[in-house]
Amino acid sequence: MRVTTNVKLIDRQSKYARYATFAGLAILLGSLVSTLVTSNFPILVSYVMLVVGFILAYIGAVLANKWVKEPRPDHALERALKGFDNKNHLYNFVLPSPHVLLAPNGLIVFQVKSHDGMITCQGDKWSRAWQWTRLFGGMGQEPLGNPSAELHDQIAKMNTLVTDKLEGTPVIPIDGYVVFTDPRVQLTVENPTVPVVRVDDLKEALRKAKKGPALPPKLFDRLAEVLDEQADAKTA
Repeated sequence: MRVTTNVKLIDRQSKYARYATFAGLAILLGSLVSTLVTSNFPILVSYVMLVVGFILAYIGAVLANKWVKEPRPDHALERALKGFDNKNHLYNFVLPSPHVLLAPNGLIVFQVKSHDGMITCQGDKWSRAWQWTRLFGGMGQEPLGNPSAELHDQIAKMNTLVTDKLEGTPVIPIDGYVVFTDPRVQLTVENPTVPVVRVDDLKEALRKAKKGPALPPKLFDRLAEVLDEQADAKTA
């Protein structure tokens, strides 16, 4: 399997995560030291430093969870799909949707979630059980949201790209999966409107899924060319 990943974007966001975290902690520490050492230190300034420091630290945590913490989405998908032949091409952070697989029979969009704990999906309704441990280890983690709706949005973005770039060609099949990458996640899924899998089960799920006919060679090559052009523009 071929893989194209926007390494420059990942490196840049990782640096922002470190800078924001260090700056936030430095400001928080400065506020604490100033208050303890200087008895007449302005209380208003101390509060402002606390707020700014916390905001920066929180931003750093959010960025770190997305771009630094392992298993990082691109790494998790690449490991899960290892062994697919070179007719398959995984694109990470270079297309309108963050994670897209070009397969012989069309496109597959992955909506990746790194949440742990007990997560329930009933139809297109999602919920996540509260855990006290999230008070200590969950800072900066994005809310679960509605992965089904998010996946539909990502598929729509790819459909728009393909329709605009391949005007007049047959419809390109675009499927999608919600993929959970944290090994501690406990999924309860009932009648989902989209496929929902743990990343370790992704390869098997793709192999078992009903596949349509392979795209005509010329159409497949043109589609690959369009995606590569988009990827090159993002990574230039």
